[in-house]
Amino acid sequence: MSLLAQKQVFELPAFTFQCGRTLPVRLGYETFGTLSPEKDNVILVVHYFSASSHCAGKYQESDPLPGFWDGLIGPGKAVDTDRYFVICADNLCNCGAKNPNVVTTGPMTIDPETGKPYGLRFPVPEVLDVVNTQKALLESLGITHLKAVMGPSFGAMTSWQWAVAYPDWMDAIIPVIGTPKLPVWGGFNPLQYAIKVAKIDPKFHGGDYYDQPDPPTDTLRLCLEMMNVAAFQAGYYERTYKRDVANDRACYESVLGQATFEDKLDAVVELSVPFVDLNHWLYTCRMCLNYDTSRPYGGDLDAALGRIKAKVLAIPSRLDVLHPWQFVQWVTDRIVWLGGQAECFPIDSDLGHMAGILQTHLFDHKVRDFLSRL
Repeated sequence: MSLLAQKQVFELPAFTFQCGRTLPVRLGYETFGTLSPEKDNVILVVHYFSASSHCAGKYQESDPLPGFWDGLIGPGKAVDTDRYFVICADNLCNCGAKNPNVVTTGPMTIDPETGKPYGLRFPVPEVLDVVNTQKALLESLGITHLKAVMGPSFGAMTSWQWAVAYPDWMDAIIPVIGTPKLPVWGGFNPLQYAIKVAKIDPKFHGGDYYDQPDPPTDTLRLCLEMMNVAAFQAGYYERTYKRDVANDRACYESVLGQATFEDKLDAVVELSVPFVDLNHWLYTCRMCLNYDTSRPYGGDLDAALGRIKAKVLAIPSRLDVLHPWQFVQWVTDRIVWLGGQAECFPIDSDLGHMAGILQTHLFDHKVRDFLSRL
């Protein structure tokens, strides 16, 4: 029997973004396990780019799939919910803004001053804004210290940001497939390209497409495909999207035709289209593009890393092109050089970046051991 998840809602009547603007914010969250009387058994999990707070369990037994880290979180698992109280919140500008199980505030939200969606008038959040909404949520529950902050990809980036911004708040961080500033290559592809494609789409209407009869769905599909292709690795694609030359016809008859492996990726992406809002996707892209924990310190990464008091277990994937494992190794070595406690545990998989999300069996034993020593 699966863990049963329930969405709860947290509201901030006035949240001030790093840019200085103040707006009401409403976010969903899910919890697993029991909060101890001392409130000292809390692990904050932060979701990846296109996921949500649904990190484990199912809303009902008939759900086809559980939360994204169900292999890692639950009774007796590495993140043992018989021992820890796990909490995960929907991020600001969550990509799945059209998903009924997601509660988020972003461009699709109605601006109380105009009665219309904010669109691109919504402030550009930083990863630190995501951290600060999570901090406010925790404080509303009477939680002032965390056993650990952890998450994959965007969740790893947020874990690093937590440790730099609020070094006394946690005992440890476990950033999986993520770095303390976004590598430039991962910024260009697929993040910056997604924004550029939207800008040249006449259906985008400068982000004000919500009342248009023909929204920029083709651009959204392309954004989803670019992210999919960047997140996996070549070997995975050779297995999953095999050529079928015996049945390919259209691609040989017209330059605009497609091979069967192209059609298959289109079909996979199409499953996400009804739940994703393009503006929210682009805002999350921009949050990632702007992400650098050293920015408040003049770009001095040593100054940022030197603030970290938490013990660090960083888990990169060796075939990850978005957050290269060599950079993660360098960061953990640097933290040790600066007097901190950090270790790097690279995993091997031709799923590339997505190994940190889909193959938790590669590192669950390491997480279990690390948490047991806190």
